Amino acid sequence: MTSWTFLPVALVLLCSSTLCSMGCDLTQGLKEDFSFLNQMSTFSLGPCWKDRTNFNFPKEAMEGSQLQRENVTVIVHEMLQQIFTIFSLNATPAAWNQTQLIQLLSGLDQQLEQLESCLGQGIEWEEPSLGSENPRLVLKSYFQGISQYLQGKEYSRCAWEIMRVEIRRVFLFMNKLTRNLRN
Repeated sequence: MTSWTFLPVALVLLCSSTLCSMGCDLTQGLKEDFSFLNQMSTFSLGPCWKDRTNFNFPKEAMEGSQLQRENVTVIVHEMLQQIFTIFSLNATPAAWNQTQLIQLLSGLDQQLEQLESCLGQGIEWEEPSLGSENPRLVLKSYFQGISQYLQGKEYSRCAWEIMRVEIRRVFLFMNKLTRNLRN
């Protein structure tokens, strides 16, 4: 999906994280995406509590001391790609603020292009040491679980709202991950 199919969004990318040193800072973009995600719906989660599930976010697999700076770029790229794929589905609730959804998709698309440019500069995935999990594969499995959840709930509005809350947690983690590596 190309960025020109979305409403134009002015995203100012400021250098304030470790990814900045590679020209790949997403701090401002992540904050804006989080804001768009929050504004997409005013639906109360009360009726949806029955649909709650634990998606088992693989935080431990991505916070190890062996996590290389370059791997953070790859992990954040994978997360953004998976989020973009989920929110690009034609099954998103019509009741969501479509302007906010389009702005979210546009922001994700721009950040993916930026990271792909960084990855194209020779940044490669450093394989984890023997006996440790591959964070990229763990992430793919995690997001596959989210997709299966939506499909299993027949893309109901409650399923989307529960998933939206989970994706907010993912954005908070990405922000923390990029901030922690700066120190």
